[in-house]
Amino acid sequence: MTESPTTPRRNTTAVLAFVLGILVSPMALPLGWFAREQIKRSGERGRGLAISAIVLGSVAILVWIAGAVLLFFWWLSL
Repeated sequence: MTESPTTPRRNTTAVLAFVLGILVSPMALPLGWFAREQIKRSGERGRGLAISAIVLGSVAILVWIAGAVLLFFWWLSL
């Protein structure tokens, strides 16, 4: 009987980080970073998802900062 090669499973943290990145959550950045380190050690799949989560998390942080600045200036104009 021949054994079929098994493909490594996808990293769950990378999937979670990517979903949070789509939802514009700043938590995608540290989770994506953590997932990338896990993938390096374990050899799991999901490196692209982790990198995408890092990018989306960075964008989310910039959006949150811009929103806070706009809210601050709006509050000053009242």
